[in-house]
Amino acid sequence: MNKEFLLTKFYKEKDYKYLKDSLLNTIDPQEKEVLARIYIEEQNYKSASIIYHDLDMLYEYGRCELLMGNIEQTKIIWSQIKEETPATLWGKSLLEFINLYVIHMPTFFQIRAFLEVDLDALLKANLTTYCENIVNGAHILAQNNQESYKFIGRVFVNNKYFELAELFLKKAKDVCYVDPEIHFLLAKCYLSKKDINNTKKALETSMEKGYGYYPAKKLLSEINYLNKI
Repeated sequence: MNKEFLLTKFYKEKDYKYLKDSLLNTIDPQEKEVLARIYIEEQNYKSASIIYHDLDMLYEYGRCELLMGNIEQTKIIWSQIKEETPATLWGKSLLEFINLYVIHMPTFFQIRAFLEVDLDALLKANLTTYCENIVNGAHILAQNNQESYKFIGRVFVNNKYFELAELFLKKAKDVCYVDPEIHFLLAKCYLSKKDINNTKKALETSMEKGYGYYPAKKLLSEINYLNKI
C-alpha cells in the first residue's frame, strides 16, 4: 500500500475498518505497525502486543502488556532493551511512579513527550490504580517540568473527570498563571458544574493572557448565545 495513502487513511480519515480489512494478512513491517496502532486505538492491546512482538519492537510490546495490566511482564520485556532512548528512559521512570518508588527522575522533555499520552492510555484502559499512583507523584514531576499539573489536568478534562481536573489545574494556575490554556481548561471544569459565573471569568482571563485566545473566545460566544435564547 502506498505510504502516503496509508498515512492519510490512518491519521486524517481514521478509516480503521478499511485499513484492518486491507492489512490483516500483510507481511510488510510498516503496514503491520499501522495495524498495531489501530488495535491500540481500539483498545485491543492483545492483538497489538502480538504484532509488536513479531516486529521485535520491544518498547511498544512492553507498553501493550502494561496497558493490559501485566506490569511484571512489561518489566521483563523492557529489561531486554539495551539501547537507552527517551522512550525507554521514560518507561523506566513510569514503572517507578506506578510502584510508588521513584529513583530515576524523567527529564523535562520526557515528561512533555510521554506523560499525557501514557496517562490518557492507562485511564482509557481502566487501570485506575496505576493512574492514581502516577498523579500522586505530580509534585515530583513538576520539579523537572512545571507543566506537569496542566498535562494531568488536561487528561482528566478530556476524559470528563472534571473534579480531579480542577484540582490539578488550580495547581497549574498557581505555577503558571499566564498560560491561557490553563484558564480555558478550568472554564470547562466550571461549566461541567453549570457555574456560569466562574466559567466566564476563567474564559475572560484566558483571552486576556492569550491575547484573544481563540478556543476561549469561541466557548464564551457559545455560552453568551445560549444565554440569550
